[in-house]
Amino acid sequence: MQNPFKYGQIVTGSDFCPRPELIRQLEEHIKSGQNVVVYGERRVGKSSAVYQAAINSKPRIPLLIDFMGIKSIDALIKRILKALIAQKDKQGMMTSILKKFAAIRPTLSLDPVTSMSTFSFDASVEIKAESISEVIDLIKDLYGDKKVVVIMDEFQDILDLPGSREALAILRSVIQYQTNIPYIFVGSIRHKMSAIFIDSDSPFFKSAIPVEIEPIPADEFGVFIEKKFTEGKRKIRRERIDRLFEIAGNIPGDVQQLCEALWAVTKEKESIDAEEIKSALELIFSRERSAYENYVRLITGMQMKSLLAIAGRGGKSIFSNEFMKAAGFTNASSLKRCINRLTDLNLLFDYKGEYRFVNPFFRAWLIAGLS
Repeated sequence: MQNPFKYGQIVTGSDFCPRPELIRQLEEHIKSGQNVVVYGERRVGKSSAVYQAAINSKPRIPLLIDFMGIKSIDALIKRILKALIAQKDKQGMMTSILKKFAAIRPTLSLDPVTSMSTFSFDASVEIKAESISEVIDLIKDLYGDKKVVVIMDEFQDILDLPGSREALAILRSVIQYQTNIPYIFVGSIRHKMSAIFIDSDSPFFKSAIPVEIEPIPADEFGVFIEKKFTEGKRKIRRERIDRLFEIAGNIPGDVQQLCEALWAVTKEKESIDAEEIKSALELIFSRERSAYENYVRLITGMQMKSLLAIAGRGGKSIFSNEFMKAAGFTNASSLKRCINRLTDLNLLFDYKGEYRFVNPFFRAWLIAGLS
């Protein structure tokens, strides 16, 4: 049996842990053509839940556009066009796009190594902000009013663009007239998503119904995890599943990653115990060691002290005298500068006043190095 645990990608069907109430809510919004903004911390399953709901909402077709890491308006527009092209079995659609955007000299070719179709643009031609309305209108032209649901993932990364306000204003001006096409905006950086959808000065102010996605309740997710191991003829007790959740911070994506490694280091008919969990962590460490070592190279000695203190003591009340003394800090301002830097480096994030590791396995690696 193949390893049933998948992480770092959108999962659907039997790979998706059922979340019936959330899926029902999203399906209702899609059915009514309602725009939705989906909040949630990293790797809680936002994209998978939204995509599963979109798949369930036939005859609509999900159009997934990932904005992660875009650095320019040009990249934003090309990312949307590539998402349109990536739809399977849409040769007629490709022709329409190629004709409409002939000015940027799009090229469709076959990769000689992978034998997959690739789509590229003339890098010497930069697409300007005014073309945003054209490409968004193209979605309606190609699909019609009631045959698509548009998912814009990592939507908050638009704020990192030069001219982000103009881009948001143009997007909003076009989307607001596509009243029968539901747009779902997904993001994992709360303060940036709030700046887009909650700040009254933003073009997207109150433009979408908010839906917050929390981690899957441990009881429900535990049943799902146990079933997967049982189907693979591996035995795992509930207290060991609870331990997996503890190590992974109860984040579904991280739980899945740990389970994938645990599956890889065990065989059929084996019982999963503390030693097997340790082996799984060691496998993850070996896979990610270069990234961890790069993290360490990026930070100062004082930042490392604060990181180690949070790893060992947790991230609550870090400006208390007790915590600062244990961490080796004499004043809160020095610690604050370190925390801000670690947050900027995406090593820590603030979750309701508690600082947590973005990667819980990096935390486990640090602790293992101290023991």
